[in-house]
Amino acid sequence: MIFQIKESREYRLNLYYIIAQGLYWMMVCCTISMGSAYLSNRGYSTVGIGALFAIAFLVATVLQQVVSYLTDKAASFDVVDVLALLGAIVTLDLFFAIGTNAKGFGTSFTFFIGAMVATVIQPFLNALNFHIEKYNVKMNFGVARASGSFFFFIMSLLVGNFMTLTSERAVTILGFIVSAAFVVVIILIYRELKNSGIEINEDYDPFSEESKSDSFSLESVKKFISKYEMFFVFLIGVVCFYFGHVLINNFLYQITVNVGGNEASNGGLLALQAIVELPAMIFFNQLKDKFGTKKLLSVSAVFYFVKILVTTLATSVGFLYFSMLFQALAFAIFIPASVHFVDEIMNKQDAVKGQAFVTIAMTFSNLLSSLLGGVLIRIIGVTPALWFGTIVTFAGVVIAIFGLAKICENN
Repeated sequence: MIFQIKESREYRLNLYYIIAQGLYWMMVCCTISMGSAYLSNRGYSTVGIGALFAIAFLVATVLQQVVSYLTDKAASFDVVDVLALLGAIVTLDLFFAIGTNAKGFGTSFTFFIGAMVATVIQPFLNALNFHIEKYNVKMNFGVARASGSFFFFIMSLLVGNFMTLTSERAVTILGFIVSAAFVVVIILIYRELKNSGIEINEDYDPFSEESKSDSFSLESVKKFISKYEMFFVFLIGVVCFYFGHVLINNFLYQITVNVGGNEASNGGLLALQAIVELPAMIFFNQLKDKFGTKKLLSVSAVFYFVKILVTTLATSVGFLYFSMLFQALAFAIFIPASVHFVDEIMNKQDAVKGQAFVTIAMTFSNLLSSLLGGVLIRIIGVTPALWFGTIVTFAGVVIAIFGLAKICENN
């Protein structure tokens, strides 16, 4: 192995990319996933937590498009430079966050920046895989992404237990360490690519693979909706069943405390979610070949409902652990299946818009669940809010499966 690292540039780049994915998802754990526990320990209400999440995700969505456009047009920097800069911003932000110790502007601002920039990073980190391939390097994205879930599993356990043993500041300290390490790994990737001696004229745009002239004008969107009516029925279902998923993820700490858990329990639940995703991610191609994407999307929608129903019925931390097992057949299948599904039902140029609308549906659901979930938990409590999410999720499952069935008939 040591010989391969020394002699093979391809091996080194794959190893660095696997580590980068792992460190990134550790960063996500600290800046986003443990955010509710972190802010709750600082005295924030669920309304305030939901609002901060919603604003961070909204700004991130806009910034992703802006940075993507600038990267695509620029000749002086590429996706590697963007990742190094974004990673440095998160590192600096978490360094300052370590110095905050109470509810106030400092905590709110540093959490917002950390969650927002960490969200912006994801598509560019995925794009880095394709950028490296332009240097005649064969990459294994599946293994790298699976490593992200494994690293997230480790960090969830670490940060949850450290928060219980020390304080919520453990989130920012561990986040700072992994963010700094992420920047170092990106710099190592930059050096490897620079030393290859290969010049790349065009960079990979993570948001568009086709001509930018096919814009999202009002007229083109109307034509697109008319052409793919049942696809948009399916997306309405996605907004609804993803609502419950976000409600659980963003307010998992409150849900855990409601049944007698603490920060360590919260970390353990996040860790279990991450580890059960691995089989579906690793063997997704085999599942797709055997069952097809439409069936897989229907199955994932049903298990989103099963997961939130079991979570709602949970009366103990052990019961919550059981509910997290259904992540393996919900989120872990939905994400890759949705990408392949769009590519199957649309031509290549339309698929660009299709993927964008899936992202928009998930973003809208994220914003809605963050804001409404925080308000509902504050006003009516955790369990009634989960019942509301369960009803919305069930409606989404019915609508999504109806849309998928109609798409099957039309095709």
